Amino acid sequence: MKRGRWNLLWLAAALTACEPAIIDHSPTSNLLDAESASLETGPGAWTAWYGVTASRVSTDAREGEAVLRVEVTEPYGWGVHLDNWPGFAASPGAHRASFWARGTSERSLVAEMRVIWRDSGGRELRAETLSSPALSGQWVRTARELTAPEGTQRVSVEVTGAEGVPANVIELDALVVQALGAR
Repeated sequence: MKRGRWNLLWLAAALTACEPAIIDHSPTSNLLDAESASLETGPGAWTAWYGVTASRVSTDAREGEAVLRVEVTEPYGWGVHLDNWPGFAASPGAHRASFWARGTSERSLVAEMRVIWRDSGGRELRAETLSSPALSGQWVRTARELTAPEGTQRVSVEVTGAEGVPANVIELDALVVQALGAR
């Protein structure tokens, strides 16, 4: 085998032996990783939490070509979350969170994005919620300015709804948590 192939083989073996990495980001960009925020190359760290199946689908997206499709499978609430404990790197101070959502069923649902600020050990310091208006077939943007408390080192995100019945569908796109000023 050629030397170059051995180097690639060694690199592949080394990377698969490592624990999952937490990717940290510039404090002025989206704190979520690009894949979880835009959904263009995959679902990112989004996973079904309760009462749903979640998948990345190519459709009439608000931005780009793909969305996170959340299909309700059980009554009495639903949720998806970022499966990357304890979350993405963050810092104290002013932030803006936003997301685009639409419902594709006849029922008007509300999507709530919960942003959870955590310390370096993963302990919750504060949680703040953005609630969309009732969703229809049209995209709607929900945004809110938030303040991460002193001691914030990580941020995690979940999107939930208190209502829904099997076969209801919610589509999410362009999920953002962004620092407004560097400290």
